[in-house]
Amino acid sequence: MRKLRNKSNAKSEQDVIKTFSTTQATDVINAAPQKAAALHTSNAVLTYKTIPAYNKQSADYTNQSFAEYSFNQIKTLTTDFGFKQNINDTDLNIYALDDNATALVIMCEHYELTREKTDLELIDIYLNFIQYCLQPNGYFFKYVDIEKKFTDENNGVNLADTTGCAIWALGYLISKKKMLPAETVEKAEAMFVEALAGIKKIHSVNAIAYIIKGLHYRNTRNETIEGVWLIKQYANILVNLYKDVENNNWKWFQSTISLSSSQISEALLCAWLSTGEPAYKQISKTSFDFLLSKVFKNDDSASFLQEEKMFEGKKSTEVNTLIFALNTFHKVFKDDEYLVKIKRSAEWLEWNKFMSI
Repeated sequence: MRKLRNKSNAKSEQDVIKTFSTTQATDVINAAPQKAAALHTSNAVLTYKTIPAYNKQSADYTNQSFAEYSFNQIKTLTTDFGFKQNINDTDLNIYALDDNATALVIMCEHYELTREKTDLELIDIYLNFIQYCLQPNGYFFKYVDIEKKFTDENNGVNLADTTGCAIWALGYLISKKKMLPAETVEKAEAMFVEALAGIKKIHSVNAIAYIIKGLHYRNTRNETIEGVWLIKQYANILVNLYKDVENNNWKWFQSTISLSSSQISEALLCAWLSTGEPAYKQISKTSFDFLLSKVFKNDDSASFLQEEKMFEGKKSTEVNTLIFALNTFHKVFKDDEYLVKIKRSAEWLEWNKFMSI
């Protein structure tokens, strides 16, 4: 059993534990509402990781910083209020929490790489936007218009996924507490604790994955018995889903699969890192490699620019979710094939250039 570093400040987790449902996974998981504000789907190209030098057969990966590319993209659409979507072919501009949460994670990563002081200003902007969207019940609204008013679309989207996304970003920021100003981390911690009040009502698979990741990252700096317990409860839901659906030909948690659902496998890997439960690691690896086999049809290291059809019709946010997951799996398993796929995915994002600047 792993020793916990911090047993204090756990009242919020205890409150969640008291009300945590023991309903079976098949009863707990609800599909996301079909009514979605598709018009406001982000087209922002957000990638964040520097690809290390890598040489394999025809692949020749020198040091290339996709963080810098993303940094410039993010700066262009960031105001003093937050990261603003720019919807192609319309005059509509709107802010979305998911984009600001993703931008927050990327900017924390960028600051860790560069220590540029301007990054701290952007981190504060995205964090303040997340705080602006936080509601008294622990949920987060998703959409804010240019007049800083919450839009009607918040009534028709899955706020559970948005809340999970916020928890992930807040947990990630907390995990970087050693390099960030104390007041920034304290603000994120306060929001994280408040958000825990709403997670007992969350049943969405994607939201659960986000929550596991947020709890994991937070626990790397502020580990509690209750936090680990919550990770296990949610991870067990994912395990039960996997066991209910998988067979010899299908190694996934649901009957359908998508790029954005790659974070489900990533969440189980994070659960293993936090708990040491072998089943989490085994299922995460098996399921993730299965997903990759459906996405990357060509196993060699050819440039992804020549295989654009593999991601045809996919949104940049989905590809970014995959890149986040690939990076996590590479950190754990040290498999260079994950680096190859990060490279190919990032090339696709840059080639498609959804964002008009």
